[in-house]
Amino acid sequence: MWRALAAVGALELRTRLRDGTALVIALIVPVTLATLFSVALGGDDPPLRATVGFVDLDGGEFPASVRREVVGSQELKGSVTLRDLPGREEARRALDADEVGAAIVFPAGFSRSVGEGRGGDVAVLTSPESPLAGVVARAIVDRISALVDARTLAVRAVLKAGVPGDEVKEMVERNGAAGPSPALEDDPLSGGKVDLSVHYGSGMAALFAFFVVGASFRGLLTERKLGTLDRMRAGPLAVWVPFAGKAAVGFALALVSVCVTWAASVLVSGATWGDPPAVFVVLLAHVLAAAAITMLVTSRVKTDAQADGVIMVVSFVMAFLGGSLVPMHSLPGVLQAAALLTPNGWTSTALTELAGSGAGLAAVAGPVAVLCAITTVAGGLAVLGMKKGTLL
Repeated sequence: MWRALAAVGALELRTRLRDGTALVIALIVPVTLATLFSVALGGDDPPLRATVGFVDLDGGEFPASVRREVVGSQELKGSVTLRDLPGREEARRALDADEVGAAIVFPAGFSRSVGEGRGGDVAVLTSPESPLAGVVARAIVDRISALVDARTLAVRAVLKAGVPGDEVKEMVERNGAAGPSPALEDDPLSGGKVDLSVHYGSGMAALFAFFVVGASFRGLLTERKLGTLDRMRAGPLAVWVPFAGKAAVGFALALVSVCVTWAASVLVSGATWGDPPAVFVVLLAHVLAAAAITMLVTSRVKTDAQADGVIMVVSFVMAFLGGSLVPMHSLPGVLQAAALLTPNGWTSTALTELAGSGAGLAAVAGPVAVLCAITTVAGGLAVLGMKKGTLL
């Protein structure tokens, strides 16, 4: 049986190589497009700029220090602009009018509350239209929160030790909790930039994986139309052998395609997609999901021409929604949510995380699990459809 499976697979591979479709669809086209996009649009994302509203209802030492640090930060210079706003309502109106992308609100009495060891809360107002400004504002407030917690703990410890109230401030500052100095040691935007050559390289790899595996499954419909599928079944072969042989070749070619596109992207642009083992696992999971979905499409159509048309539509729709053609953050909110219904969306999310953060496999375990779930569901439905349609 395994010999028969190998024979079917070898025949499918020779056929694909002989007519040139394997080389063109699996290697030449995705690598060429990825290279052209990388050369034309490569490099980091366009300069990131954001306007953050600054509401100081406190008028004390802490907000003033935060302002100085943000304005003087080399990491944020040219990217982040602070705009003074008189109150929370004005900040909300500025957000609604897209005049600012986010706002930081210091409440009245904040500095005094922190100095007395009671802590304090800083509000962050954000807009879905300006995610970058929200990232910056939250990064600043996270730093403030760490300082407030440290100051609060120090004040409480000094008071508990019996130091008189009028000496608390001096004692705290003398022992290393001098108060507001939220130096932005790390760039809040780091990890948010992904080389566009990575984006388009991975996008082309994800898109053409559908076409490569689809060609093999479409071949089943061609074999049925020509009668060769029935002739193979008339021999001493299990009914699943022709299907499995073609599926194995399609899967192998698609995996080679995404890996070659990955390698070409790295070699041409010099960019990295992230931790190699993690990238390979993500690409492997994507190819499995693409194979299951194209198999499902094949099980629901009647002819190879229909299969070509439907696979093309499904592939491009998933590529567009899933960030393979257009970065997901550039899509409207509704379409960003719809992206999570596609394997491309989860693949794009995982590869962006790997390329932007330098994380390992653990960081993309969620997207990989979702891709495996898509494979299981779509593959199961495809097998049932193929049995009903007598392809199996």
